[in-house]
Amino acid sequence: MIGYGKDEGMRKQKNIMKKLYKGVSTLTVTALIGFGMPLEGIRMIPLTKTAVETVYAAEDMLGYKNPKDIVIAMPNQNNYSTTASKISILGACDYRYPLTMNGEEITITEHGFFTAYVSLSVGENVFEFENGEHTYRLVIKRKKSSGSSSGGGTTAKYKAVKNKIGELTYPYTMPYSSPGTTEIGYWPLTQNTTFRIVGEWGNYYKLPDGTYVPKSMVKVYPYAMPANKVSSAKVSYDKKTHTVESVFSMKMDALYDVQIAGDTVKFVLYDTTAGGKVTVPDNPLVKSVSRKTDEDGKAIYTYKLKDADKLCGFDVTTKNGKLTFTLKYAPVLKKKGSLDGAVILLDAGHGGSDNGTVGAMGGKGPTEKMVNLDLTLRTKEALEKMGANVVMVRSADVFYSLDERVELIRNTKPDLSISIHGNAMGITSDYSKSSGFLTYYSYNTVQDAASIINQAVNEQMGYTNRSVRKANLSLTRLTACPAVLLESAFLTNPDDYEYLLKSSNREKLADAIANAAKEYIESVAVYEQTEQKYTVKKGDTLSAIAKKYGVTVEVLVQKNNIKNKNVIQTGSVLVIPVK
Repeated sequence: MIGYGKDEGMRKQKNIMKKLYKGVSTLTVTALIGFGMPLEGIRMIPLTKTAVETVYAAEDMLGYKNPKDIVIAMPNQNNYSTTASKISILGACDYRYPLTMNGEEITITEHGFFTAYVSLSVGENVFEFENGEHTYRLVIKRKKSSGSSSGGGTTAKYKAVKNKIGELTYPYTMPYSSPGTTEIGYWPLTQNTTFRIVGEWGNYYKLPDGTYVPKSMVKVYPYAMPANKVSSAKVSYDKKTHTVESVFSMKMDALYDVQIAGDTVKFVLYDTTAGGKVTVPDNPLVKSVSRKTDEDGKAIYTYKLKDADKLCGFDVTTKNGKLTFTLKYAPVLKKKGSLDGAVILLDAGHGGSDNGTVGAMGGKGPTEKMVNLDLTLRTKEALEKMGANVVMVRSADVFYSLDERVELIRNTKPDLSISIHGNAMGITSDYSKSSGFLTYYSYNTVQDAASIINQAVNEQMGYTNRSVRKANLSLTRLTACPAVLLESAFLTNPDDYEYLLKSSNREKLADAIANAAKEYIESVAVYEQTEQKYTVKKGDTLSAIAKKYGVTVEVLVQKNNIKNKNVIQTGSVLVIPVK
């Protein structure tokens, strides 16, 4: 399996011991252990088919109990039917005994997890498993493939549409360049976004910007788009979330686009006339905002940034007839070496009625939701020790929909969102061939958190360094903050599954994820100003300078070792503490 830093020599030694001493007395094996075989991880060897129950020394396995039986996790039912020529069988057994399939021994992990990639003949395929006194008869039926195309019927054609308006009803909708594609090429659109429907193609509507959205996510009104003008545009700065928010008032929540280039961000509203006097308050991110209506009837609001590298996210939301465009500033930390001031959201995948991937125990033991939660709680603890404010989607075995998770992230406006999952492959894949840690993202236009986190985790854990993977995932395709989804390992791989169940491994991985998050946050962070300097000008008085900066004369005198507070030298530089 790929780079988990396992001691393969030790593992082979244990397997040799297990086979060599089958039928030898417990006393003999114990004596042999004393001559060089480490105690940790060793189990007693059974004399006969009546096994001696033992415990793995110094190792905690999350929710695991020896099944003392044969468990078939995949396929998840007997008499499973498929047209595939090969599939994987995944399961668990009593680790005290060898496992055979149709008389041939199958490799099992220390705790009895196994997989077999089998060929299937057309008709009934029987696989007889034997493990100690237990047997299991698995029947898999392979049907002949029809060989016919599933895409029969007429091909949909594009047709233009007039005098229809569409309103998005889904909380966060992905527009696409063409019907049926899942590529990540555009920003998602928020609920209530309203637009002219310019055409339709099969199950998709075409928008004025040339993109397509599914008809199922659109409420249609049978009339032409009315005149839409921005009546006011109010800009404010939220010190708590470090965001610059622009609230636009207009008749309809227009279709929009966000264009980022260098130190310029353009917020474009389709079929809308620009309006409203824009005043920019004091803030660390936006220098100025200008507006115009272009020749195509689009309102364009151009934001000039003070420092392009400190833009760390944006979002568009609608509420009570107002459309809000939010720009997120970099994390503001209290001091170097600490995450005090950073807000990090952690999402433990699945939960409640949603087990996620069941793993080799097939639901009779630890499932993905359990592993995800434990790993996420450990990551939370590590981040909090670093000073971060951690927001959890779930801290217990409860269910939250993807929409609810995304909504929490958008409302929280964190500096970073990390969703933690376990990976899986389809049954037609060879489960033994897919293993290891993966990092997924959708956007890195603003800040490339995914690459920083991926490399940092792999380096600390000693994993094989795989490139980050771009994907259309609900928990990464938001733009409110840098968002990544981490696949800790493949629960369909027996070795990966066992690796994740060991608490020591989850503790190390949680620590690596926390350190990786810290590395990213510190790469873009700014630090709270604790003092600034002022050059004394002709006519200045100490009391006037103190009043200007909201401090007392006594503080200035003490900070600058001034001997006479009634005399200050023109051109001298004063250090002024900042509240």
